[in-house]
Amino acid sequence: MQLFPYQEQAVSFLNNQRRAYLALDMGMGKTLTSLAAADRGGGNVLLVAEKNEIVNSQNFKREVETYLPHFTYYNLREESPLDGAGGSGDGAAVGGINPDGLVKLDDKLLSIFRTMIIDEATLAKTTTTQRFKRIHKIAKDMDYLSMLSGTPMMNGAAELYAPLLLMDHPMIAGKGASGRKAFEAIFAGGHYRKIRNTGKWFQDYTWWAKGANHVRELRYLLRDHFFILSKGETDVFKHKTRTVENVPMSLPWLGEYTQAWNDYYDEAKTRSVNLDNINELRSLIENGQMYQVNCRWLAKRMAQDIADGRYGKRRIIAFNIFIEADEVFQQELTRLGVSFRTFEDIQEWKAGDEQVLVGRMKAHGKGGNAPEASVTLIAGMDYVPANNIQAENRMDRPEQTQDMEVVYYLTEGDDVIDTHVRDINKDKARKVAEFMRPLTDEELEDMPRKLAAIRLKYRKDAALLGI
Repeated sequence: MQLFPYQEQAVSFLNNQRRAYLALDMGMGKTLTSLAAADRGGGNVLLVAEKNEIVNSQNFKREVETYLPHFTYYNLREESPLDGAGGSGDGAAVGGINPDGLVKLDDKLLSIFRTMIIDEATLAKTTTTQRFKRIHKIAKDMDYLSMLSGTPMMNGAAELYAPLLLMDHPMIAGKGASGRKAFEAIFAGGHYRKIRNTGKWFQDYTWWAKGANHVRELRYLLRDHFFILSKGETDVFKHKTRTVENVPMSLPWLGEYTQAWNDYYDEAKTRSVNLDNINELRSLIENGQMYQVNCRWLAKRMAQDIADGRYGKRRIIAFNIFIEADEVFQQELTRLGVSFRTFEDIQEWKAGDEQVLVGRMKAHGKGGNAPEASVTLIAGMDYVPANNIQAENRMDRPEQTQDMEVVYYLTEGDDVIDTHVRDINKDKARKVAEFMRPLTDEELEDMPRKLAAIRLKYRKDAALLGI
């Protein structure tokens, strides 16, 4: 198997650390890199991923058969390496399973695996669930554990606690609930927030930890367990531009948007809710009717731009966030005479000459790779930056031969829901970028002073974590 130099570095890191987090930008080949490390480590590989990747996607099976032909890939939901001669599981095997299916596997089968790979490590983030506890127990028995994700921190530093617990990181291991609160107090702005007045303090307050503090110090403290690299730090990937197309509302569009809000407000009045709060949240209704209205109209404009030749003859991947918008988009492409296929027919699209590959972000933003396209269009924007980047990276692969263009179609205006979604993305992306950015020589030199300041400010918590 021929790996890129950055992948070789990552393989060495995973083999040396044995329990590590591989944070490569989406499209840099995390799964293949982790499989290569497992191959050099020896033994069978347990690959844990989302159910859709195990059941519907053939990516894992294809990668194993293409690059590691001496391994046999098993979908452990349907078959087992123990079903062979003697039931011993001898011979190199990669077993794919989703977290809920993992709970059902017996210890005899699990005992044949030496390496555990958790693809998209954010799928194991709620530490109180049975499936997390099962994953944690199994991970402890593995010789190697590799956790994969493009962005370990999507919303705040508290999201890092679960992977650190799975890796038995020394800051977290064996410190229980106190260790979690100490970690969140320092790095996630953790504190008790007042939520009501009952006269009993423990009923009036809840623990809140959704920030990202001392991010550079956290990056430093995790440097021995996290291998972090972006595409821009390599010379493998083509240039990508990202722009926003602000689309003005027409009168019919504005009418639909206003009616969607009025319907929501009328429904809210039938419930026991604070209408002042509803008014404040007008532009922040996640996945609400107003955003669906906007995305339908944006899909129409996106289709018209393609038909008008704005993107020339370049091949295009087009994503919609909502099912209704996806249906409108396909109808408009058909009406305008633009050739297209959906992600369900991605192989036919790759081999054919249709210009547009059409998908929904949540359903198709992961897994299907299409470097044949050099333009990605998105009607709207998801609240989670990682979902948007996942969609962008369907074309942003090592095999890409052209410079790329990404265009987000958003509603023009200062007080529409699209504007607030974009602002939320900017804030979250800033936190992610701050954590992912490489440590400079100056930072490394100054880090002892910064850690001393943390120890002084958070005496008890820092002592518990061993900072």
